[in-house]
Amino acid sequence: MKLISSRAAMVLVAIVALGTTQLPAAPLLVNLTDDATTLAQAITGSGVTLVGTPTRSFQPGQAGTFTNFDSGPFSQTNGSSGQFNIASGILLTTGIASGAEGNYIGGPNFDASGSGNPQLTALSGTDTFDAAVLTIQFNSTNPNLFFSYAFASAEYPAFIGGFSDALAIFVNGINIALVPGTTTPVSINSINADLNSSFFTQYSNPGTPFNYGGVTTLLTARANVSTTSVNTIQIAIADSLDGSLDSAIFIPANSLTAVPEPGGLLVFPAGVALLGALAAYRRRACGHE
Repeated sequence: MKLISSRAAMVLVAIVALGTTQLPAAPLLVNLTDDATTLAQAITGSGVTLVGTPTRSFQPGQAGTFTNFDSGPFSQTNGSSGQFNIASGILLTTGIASGAEGNYIGGPNFDASGSGNPQLTALSGTDTFDAAVLTIQFNSTNPNLFFSYAFASAEYPAFIGGFSDALAIFVNGINIALVPGTTTPVSINSINADLNSSFFTQYSNPGTPFNYGGVTTLLTARANVSTTSVNTIQIAIADSLDGSLDSAIFIPANSLTAVPEPGGLLVFPAGVALLGALAAYRRRACGHE
């Protein structure tokens, strides 16, 4: 048997190590854009056709497209662990969208000096500020509409139990941004490490690859829509009580869809959670295919 040289052995060991060691994830990158059509087109998926021109209501810098939103490895309080990655999509924030970039350093705290939103004020029960709203009209080939998103906030965990920033996804006037299996709106108070923890990742640390104090898991909601008339979806997020501490909604590319696929978790506005759609879609949205 011919022995290999020590240098060759070192090279072989290095190759094996590269093949078995996970390389660091690429960083989250945000491209600021205020163009409502660009944002709407980025999230429009199968079975959905835009109608007219999408509109937006927010200050410059509050929205953008992104690549590589990674949750980082997380351990939930229920003993589960995981990690998800959204390869690309859009985000709406209550501050400046680029504040999401980089490892966690306390969370973005940018006052956009924007106005509130009456619907979100009613939802949160307190005054709102710095609202970011994207409104899209569309036709659907299916009476069931599906929409995936993750909610992140710099208010995690310090302000849980107090006033929380407001999030809503109104489809023909009905909010579908709900805690799975309930009629409770998604917020830091309704999804965190102690409440509905199966839908929460974990509180951030200096190694977390984004600058928010926490993020939900990737949630998928369903709405009943018309196949014969124009529908409207309004994605809205706002600061509550004051303009401090930013929150954001991350939306995967092509996630507004009328064509479900097997697997995943659906959340119905009536509060019924069903297992069984969108796993194949999620694999694509999360960059696994």
